[in-house]
Amino acid sequence: MTRRSSLSDIAAFERSYRSTLAKLTRERAAAKRAAAGARLGARALGLGLSALDLARMHDRAVAAQTSRPGPATKARAAATAREEAFFVAVMAPIEDARGGASRARSDSERLAGQLGRRTAELETVRARVRRETEQRRLLRSELVASRRDRAECGRRAVDMERRLRRLSHRILNAQEEERMRISRDLHDAIGEALTGINVGLAALENEAASSSRDLSSAIALTQRLVARSMKTVHQFAWELRPNLLDDLGLVPALRSYSKTFAERSGVAISVEIEDGFAELDDDGRTALFRVAQGALSNVERHARAKRVRLVLRDEDGRAHLSVKDDGRSFDARRLEASRKPRHLGLLVMRERVEMLGGHFSVDSSPGHGTTIQVDVPRRPKSRG
Repeated sequence: MTRRSSLSDIAAFERSYRSTLAKLTRERAAAKRAAAGARLGARALGLGLSALDLARMHDRAVAAQTSRPGPATKARAAATAREEAFFVAVMAPIEDARGGASRARSDSERLAGQLGRRTAELETVRARVRRETEQRRLLRSELVASRRDRAECGRRAVDMERRLRRLSHRILNAQEEERMRISRDLHDAIGEALTGINVGLAALENEAASSSRDLSSAIALTQRLVARSMKTVHQFAWELRPNLLDDLGLVPALRSYSKTFAERSGVAISVEIEDGFAELDDDGRTALFRVAQGALSNVERHARAKRVRLVLRDEDGRAHLSVKDDGRSFDARRLEASRKPRHLGLLVMRERVEMLGGHFSVDSSPGHGTTIQVDVPRRPKSRG
C-alpha cells in the first residue's frame, strides 16, 4: 500500500467500500454497480491504492457480510456474482490507467475464484455448526431423559425398600406370635402333664415305701428326671417368649432374665433401670427385650467376660438400652455384613430396632470389650 495517502483517508475509503458493496449486492441493476464501482475505482486511484490493496479490502468486506446469518443458497450465489462484478468495476479505472486492463480482469477473475472458494468454505463451516448444534440439542434431550430415568429408579428403589421393611416387620411379628403360642403350649400343656406325672409318682412312692426299697429308689430317680425335664421345658419356654414380658412388662422380664443369665453363665451382671417403662408399646417392649437377650447370649457364648452392665433409661422421650461387657472384642462390621446363619444375630437386632425408627450401634475394641446401644421411640401401649 502506498504512503501517499494518510491512514485515515484509506480507512474512510474502506468503510465507504464496505457500505457501497453491502448496498449494491442487494441491487439487481448492473449499471448502478458499474457506475458506483467506477467512482470508487477513481477514488482508489487518487489515493494511490494498488490492485492488491483493493483485493484485500474486498476480501474483508465480503467476509464481514458472510459472517452474518446468510440467505438461502441460491440467493447467496447470486449475491456472490454481484460482488464479483462490483469488484471488477472498481478495478477497471485502476487497470485502465496503468494499461493493464486485461491483466486486471485476469486478476479479478482469479480473486473472484478465491472469493467463491472462501464462500464455499464458509458455507461448509455453517453446515458443520448446524450439525453440531443439533447434536448438542439431542445430547441435552438424552441427558434430561437419563435424569428422569435415574429419578424413577431412585423412587422405585425407595418403594422396594419400604416394601421389604414392611415384609420384614410382618415376618418378625409372625415369628413372635408363633413363639408366644409355642411358649404357652409348652408351659400349659407339657408343664401340666409333667406336673401330674410327678404328683402321681409321689403318691406311688408313699404307697410302696413299706414294701420295697428298690421301688422307692426307682421312683425317686424318675421324679428327678421329671423335675429336670420340667426345668428344661421351662427354660425353652422362657427363651421363646417369657410370660413375664406379656404379663408384667419389660422391666420385670429384663430383671428376671438377667438373674437367670448370671446363674447359668457365672458372669456378674449389674442392672440399672429407670422407672416409667410399664406403658411401652408391644413392638418397643419386644425389640428391647430381644436385643438384651441377644446381647447377653453373645456374651455367654463368645465374649469370655467377667462382668456385664445393663442400663435402661429415658433420653429425651426415647428408650435407651445399653449392654456393655469386659470380654473379648470382635470386628462388628465384618460380622454384620456376614450372611452366615450363626452371624445373623447383630443384623436381626439392627433390623428390629430400625423398623421402629430407632438407632442401633455396636462398639468393640481390644481392652474395652463390647458395647451394644439401642434407642427407640417411646410409644404408649394401645388401649383395648
